[in-house]
Amino acid sequence: MTIPILDLSGSPRERGLQHGRGVGDLVVRSIEIYRKAFLSKGVTWERARTVAAALLPEIEAYDADFGQEIRGIADGAEVPVEDIVALNARTELLYGQAPQVPPGPDTDGDGCTGAIALPKATRDGILIHGQNWDWRDECADSCLLLRIHNEDGPDILCFTEGGLLARFGMNSAGIALTANFLQTERDYGRKGIPVALIRRKILMSNSLSEAIRVPYSVPRAFSANLMLSDAAGVAMDLETTPDEIFWQAPENDLLVHANHFSTIAARCKNVDMSIPTSPDSLYRDMRVREHLESRHGDITPEDFRTAFADRFGAPRAVCRSPIEGPGGKVSSTVATIIMSPSEGRLWIAKRPYESTVEYKEHKL
Repeated sequence: MTIPILDLSGSPRERGLQHGRGVGDLVVRSIEIYRKAFLSKGVTWERARTVAAALLPEIEAYDADFGQEIRGIADGAEVPVEDIVALNARTELLYGQAPQVPPGPDTDGDGCTGAIALPKATRDGILIHGQNWDWRDECADSCLLLRIHNEDGPDILCFTEGGLLARFGMNSAGIALTANFLQTERDYGRKGIPVALIRRKILMSNSLSEAIRVPYSVPRAFSANLMLSDAAGVAMDLETTPDEIFWQAPENDLLVHANHFSTIAARCKNVDMSIPTSPDSLYRDMRVREHLESRHGDITPEDFRTAFADRFGAPRAVCRSPIEGPGGKVSSTVATIIMSPSEGRLWIAKRPYESTVEYKEHKL
């Protein structure tokens, strides 16, 4: 099953119009998916639109181009602009609009298992960066790749959902990004720029230092883990909360992260709400690390595929088989993405838990 790819160019508004017109069906599908998802969390779509309307001026004050691109997507897809803002703020609306309640076994969050191998650990001496995205299985049919051509910054190749500005990806300056869901007791009722836009801003960076600065320089409404790499062979992990950021460097030329806080400081200072939701996170990162460490010095993209296909603990494994939850919600590993930033190559497989897995290569 092929993931569509869309080329965007021109002004921010023109890029938004191309997005909305080019994949309007995926934008509408995203709206329907999150309309149901929000309601399951007690947030009506009317409430989501109200929050989005108040958030739009804050987004435009942060980056006017983001506002223009969002408005362009809305006009291109012929939907209210508040719907597109709500999509880009979906994490904050799903998890930050209601008082925290003890999570149950079927309240799976936006899971992921990510990994970065530095050049010393790989066969060809190049950095490799990848991730499994665990989320609502139906999102496999609303996701796409954007190839964004910028006149005043690096070009971007990013994986996202219809209507969202960014999720994971890399740029022509050699910067790559993946991310993992995190949640603490501090994540309720906060104001800040949505995580999706922070990710897009990172992918607009010309250097790793510029990319690292992005989350430090913006108000954050919700926790998130950000895995950043530079094609030159450097990587850094940032465990962000609304109040603080905890950084982590690679160990033995590897950086692996799932959906729980890893840094000692973060574990001491926060109540980790992610573990009760995704207890498998505790072994998912261990399984990926152990596999990659066994191949140290000879790691290839194929080894990333093997590591991300691990089925220990199935269905709650690194590669998650579909799990049905309350209201018929089904979670799974929606996609696997692997990147070689120095070569400008990206491989992606949709629903990798299926018996036949097809990776499609895309070039920046």
